[in-house]
Amino acid sequence: MKKEKVTLKQLADLLNYSISTISKALNNSEEINSDTKLKIIEAARELGYKFSQTSLKTNKTIVVIIPDIRNDFFAQVLNGLEVAATENNFKIITGFSNESYDKEVAYLSALNKESIDGFIIAAARETQQVEKYKHFEELIDLGIPLVMFDRVIDELECDKIVNDDYQSGQRAFDFLLESGDRTICMASTISLLSVGKLREKGIRASVEMNEDVSFLVITASDEEEYSRKIEKALKFDGIQSIIALDQIAGVLALNKAHELHIKIPEELQLICYSDGLLSNYSFPKMSVIDQQALEIGKKAFIRMLNLINNTDKIKVTRVHTLKSSLIKRGTTR
Repeated sequence: MKKEKVTLKQLADLLNYSISTISKALNNSEEINSDTKLKIIEAARELGYKFSQTSLKTNKTIVVIIPDIRNDFFAQVLNGLEVAATENNFKIITGFSNESYDKEVAYLSALNKESIDGFIIAAARETQQVEKYKHFEELIDLGIPLVMFDRVIDELECDKIVNDDYQSGQRAFDFLLESGDRTICMASTISLLSVGKLREKGIRASVEMNEDVSFLVITASDEEEYSRKIEKALKFDGIQSIIALDQIAGVLALNKAHELHIKIPEELQLICYSDGLLSNYSFPKMSVIDQQALEIGKKAFIRMLNLINNTDKIKVTRVHTLKSSLIKRGTTR
């Protein structure tokens, strides 16, 4: 039996609000406070109300929250966002969660959402570890556009801009295999993050198809602990090549190899994520998986602009995947 369409009047009667209040809440009016909006929107969704696809008034302001400004990958993404925003006469408000769940929540709670058109966010390390996403879910329930990039939350129904982390891990492994190396190490200081898990999963899939490979894994979130582990492995495990899942892991491994007088790339090959300042100013320059950070920023903004302007004929959330590339430099043969 076909479900009857829920009307504004029915919502008003059920929730004990005026039709005007219901209408304003569903259209994200500044006149209705956030708690009331959330209550009305949640009830409307549960009752199967068909939301209007008309465009809302825009303030031309987007909030971008990134985990760590010291990570030049995020700085490059921010640059791409700024370029695209400027071209479209938008302002960007930038916040830094510093890998803190509490700080991320505090940012979203403190901001006046009525004056913001949308949020572009890469999740903090702690957020992915504690797996608490209510602060993001509230944005979605309020109908505020949310685009996540790089560190995304699979469970959330929002648009996401990502790299092909799984496939890029496989490509790095296959390159080292074709060069003749059979003792390969995966090194990481981001093993608990979504991107680290995907890269590792891709590498392990390739390892399983090559029984003649000796595969080592070195992970640690603490840099001192990681340095001790990588030094021990370089001394005693006969490693021929390293895939570093982040720049910190790559640079620390390269420095330890120099300290141990290991010749790069003759005796040890090294590939790391991503193409940033650390990898470019290392000696020799590191071979990298280029994650196209600038392009991620531009695409995240364009997707946000489409959401704000309601240009989608069919309202669906999308995952946009960019293909990364291997740039061969001084640490590979």
